[in-house]
Amino acid sequence: MTTREKIAHLYRRFGFGATQEELDRGEQIGLDGAMHRLLDYRAVDEEFPVHPYEFSWRSKGEADPGAYNYRSWWAMRMVCGQRPAQEHLTLFWHGHFAVGDDKVENGPMMLQYLDTLRKHADGKFVDLLKAVSKDPAMMRYLDLQRSLVGNPNENFAREVMELFTLGIGNYTESDVKEAARAFTGWSYVDMFYEFPGPNEKRLTESMANERPFSAYCWMPAMHDAKPKTILGKTDFFDGDSFLEHLASHRQCVRFICKKLWTFYAYPDPEAEVIENLADEWAKSGGDIKHMLFTIARHKQFWSDKCVGAKIKSPADLCVGVARQMGAGPALMALRGPANETTPITQQVSNNLYGLVDRMEKSGLSLLYPPNVAGWKGGKAWIGPAQMVERYRYRGIMLYGNKGAGAGAVHTLAFIKSKNPTDTTGIAKAIAELFDVPLDDTGIKILATVADRRGGMKVLDQPNNWAGMLDRSLMVLMAAPEMQMC
Repeated sequence: MTTREKIAHLYRRFGFGATQEELDRGEQIGLDGAMHRLLDYRAVDEEFPVHPYEFSWRSKGEADPGAYNYRSWWAMRMVCGQRPAQEHLTLFWHGHFAVGDDKVENGPMMLQYLDTLRKHADGKFVDLLKAVSKDPAMMRYLDLQRSLVGNPNENFAREVMELFTLGIGNYTESDVKEAARAFTGWSYVDMFYEFPGPNEKRLTESMANERPFSAYCWMPAMHDAKPKTILGKTDFFDGDSFLEHLASHRQCVRFICKKLWTFYAYPDPEAEVIENLADEWAKSGGDIKHMLFTIARHKQFWSDKCVGAKIKSPADLCVGVARQMGAGPALMALRGPANETTPITQQVSNNLYGLVDRMEKSGLSLLYPPNVAGWKGGKAWIGPAQMVERYRYRGIMLYGNKGAGAGAVHTLAFIKSKNPTDTTGIAKAIAELFDVPLDDTGIKILATVADRRGGMKVLDQPNNWAGMLDRSLMVLMAAPEMQMC
């Protein structure tokens, strides 16, 4: 592979696919430089000042803090932000530590949960595990808010071992019962509806005082302080010490390494791959950023078994196309000089709602995972119903209020920059922009679309170009190569 091809593979797996600007910059700084820019993302200015509450304000009526509004804000961050790997990693943890607003029913609480995932996403796993376990949304979702000495709740204790750390079959019912005792005394306070006044006042005061609406709290009097025997060890475990015990367990290390590898590389990894990752985990003390670099530098990550062989999630597909169409800068321009107390513009809101809706219909509903196990991924993304919805996707901002939209204008500028001399050249440029490795037959089909929609003349007719791009995207969405990354 060329350097550009390697950078494209890197962005497909750790981001949402590369834009042409990202590929150009990557070639200038080299593969290692591109890898550091992508994965060491805290060194990069995010350039995303949009506050989630901008999606809460209403021009008329009371502010709406529902979690469904914040899905659009997160989608905007995915499309517009300069740290795609951060959002991609946050999405991974959202599927791993799955929490859904269908049970939480609290938008501000779900926002805090997202912030917890993002804040700890690339740090030490044990810190992430403890932070998300104490997050009020997780506690509410898995019934941990009222676990008392003499009456422990086993729901979270079971799921933290089965789904979050060890995997099924690696603990006993006795371990569950004893672990539940360790978490007694944990709870949270939720003050959103305790504050006086309408939602606008609640949200504004929260921002002004940098005050969350809910927070973990510890009730020592409700804790079972007697010894517990968990996973073969007897100690005076509380919640924190038990989670530390879990995070250091070799089976937990293998379990998380396998999930990371499956997400970023391919499923059913070889035993030697997992053991190699587990050894690196031990060396780093469970540092997640280190593990991302370890995966990206692993020889199997660059093998034929990996490159181009993973089924895109709805986020990979929808966000990737939107970014490649230039929707990020266009959405930020439409937002204008807004601030955290200004409602997001209707045009921005409508485009993002369409993006989130297409992702949901394709099987990935942000902040509403199907259950505590998260999304299955892989072939589950391409069932018959999901494929119908994927075929219908045409990106965003293809059309504006009058004629071609910003997505079409950006795409047309790229096509013209390639100086095509015929419709085959147009087809090749479209495939390059959207990172679809079409064979000669696929290129010929795309060229036929161009021929039928105005030929070369369409390059000087932006409004007609939008229609041609619409048809071209319809063809691309039906191509098997478009579904893979």
